[in-house]
Amino acid sequence: MLLFFKHYIYHTMPIVKNKTLISTTKLFEISRLDIEFPNNVNMQYEVIGGSGNGAVMVIPVSNTSMFFVMEYAAAIDSYALTFPKGKIDNGEGILEAANRELQEEIGYKSSSLEHVHTIDLAPGYIDHKTHIVLAKNLSSSKLPGDEPEELEIIEIPLGKINEKIKKYKYIDSRVLASLYIYGNLVS
Repeated sequence: MLLFFKHYIYHTMPIVKNKTLISTTKLFEISRLDIEFPNNVNMQYEVIGGSGNGAVMVIPVSNTSMFFVMEYAAAIDSYALTFPKGKIDNGEGILEAANRELQEEIGYKSSSLEHVHTIDLAPGYIDHKTHIVLAKNLSSSKLPGDEPEELEIIEIPLGKINEKIKKYKYIDSRVLASLYIYGNLVS
C-alpha cells in the first residue's frame, strides 16, 4: 500500500509478518510484531493493545467557562487535572458515551455534542484511541458513576484557562491535546 505524506515521497507500508501474543491482562494485550520494511529490514516491536472500544474525553464548555476534574491517576500515584473521560461501553456510540461520562463525572448533560478529533496516545507502541468530543449547551443531569471517590469539579473562565492550568503539576496529556484541538481546529 502506498501512502502520501505532505513533504515526503510515497511510502510503501511495512508488512506485519507475524503477531505473537506475549501476555494478557484484564485491560491489555501485549504482543510482539515481526515487521518487514520495504527495504528488507526486519524488526521486532512490542505493542500494547487495549480491550474494548476506546475512550472519550469530553471538553465541556458553557457560555463563560470550561469544566475540568481532578481525578486520582494510579500510574503516577497522584491527582491529575483532566476532562470528563471514560471508556466506550459495548453497544454505545461515541457521543452517547460522552454524554454519559459528563453526567457521571460533572453532573451535566449536553444537547450539542460534536466529535472533533481522535487521538492516539503513543502510536509507536499503544493502539488505544481517545475520541475528543466538544460538549456545549450544558444542563444539570447527574448519573451514578464508577469512580471510587467524588471527583473535584473545577470551573475555569474561558479567558483564563492558560493562566489557571499552569498551577497544576499533573495534567493529563490528552487535556493539553484537547485544548490545542479546541483552540486551533474547532471553528
